[in-house]
Amino acid sequence: MRILFIKDRIGPGGASKLLRELLPRFKQQGHYVEVLFLTTIDEKGFMAELGNLGVVVNHINSNKPYSPLNIFSIKNHLKHGHYHIVHCHLFPTSYWVSFAVKLLRKKPKVVFTEHSTHNKRRDLWYFKYIDKFIYKSFDSIISISQKTQDILLKWLNEDSDRFTVVENGININKFKNSIPYNKSEINQTFNDTTKLICMAGRFKAPKDQRTVIEAMSDLPTNSHLILLGEGPLRTEYEDLVKNLSLEGRVHFLGFRNDIERIFKTVDIIVLSSYWEGFGLVAAEGMASGKPVVVSNVDGLREVVQNGGVLVEKGNSTELSDVLKVLISNKQYYSVISKKCLQRSKRYDIEVMVAKYLEIYSNLNAFQESFMWTSR
Repeated sequence: MRILFIKDRIGPGGASKLLRELLPRFKQQGHYVEVLFLTTIDEKGFMAELGNLGVVVNHINSNKPYSPLNIFSIKNHLKHGHYHIVHCHLFPTSYWVSFAVKLLRKKPKVVFTEHSTHNKRRDLWYFKYIDKFIYKSFDSIISISQKTQDILLKWLNEDSDRFTVVENGININKFKNSIPYNKSEINQTFNDTTKLICMAGRFKAPKDQRTVIEAMSDLPTNSHLILLGEGPLRTEYEDLVKNLSLEGRVHFLGFRNDIERIFKTVDIIVLSSYWEGFGLVAAEGMASGKPVVVSNVDGLREVVQNGGVLVEKGNSTELSDVLKVLISNKQYYSVISKKCLQRSKRYDIEVMVAKYLEIYSNLNAFQESFMWTSR
């Protein structure tokens, strides 16, 4: 099959991580795989990385992902690409692909992946009707968790066999078998007795790093927090650390491409998000064999079920209490670690690849059957 993925940009987020893991695997199974970005901006060299893995990488030169003119650029790309499957991700790509396909005489099968249980459009009632119109263009709509699909169906007031759930996958062996650092390699002030807590994610409101920072005030002084990622709220959180007099115990490491080794090095992994479509970081943390503590919200609750520990979102006191127990109680720490590792096996990337290819094959078979009977 000729498969085209379309996304606004590539960066350190979860959807981009998935593309880097998925696309080469489709290529390895003999499919033509291409990705089209709505910008030329290559954050951290990810476009080049995909190209080195055998994926054809193209982009639209306007560097304006939110420009409606992208509709015509996408339409022309689709017209000449002869793709069997077009798979788009995230807003505004979903809108531009929807309109572009409507302008084509010969249409490929179009798949869309819903990545979150919430977005700003759903705060405005009139977007319900716009979204209903847009989503009708998609032959298959994949949600990354059951809760994500339930909320989407309620929003669209629809119940159709076009909707299905395929949980996100991770390269389990990459995290399970990674080589840990000596803690002093991360920071020369750390030693073997230092307890390291880690949270990875963009510094944006939904991730809520504030709660885990505040929780550090009540933890023993040999406990340190490592924050991985970049984003618009980083400066605000750095100021919070200063105000709480935690400068020596909260460490901003920025974007890292060795997250699997850092997860293998730290003692506890936290994800205190207000909401998630699917907590990819939580799955990665569990695969590292470390106890994972997450906020009890849609998109995280389902991922760590029967594995990690749930705490009330935004409740730094409860989070601190859980972390204290994990730090002080070796037996409890061991039990939770083993449960997390076992739970992570559910999210093997190879399972996700197989489910995606099954959806693509069914759509392509239907298309070919329709074309044959229409002759």
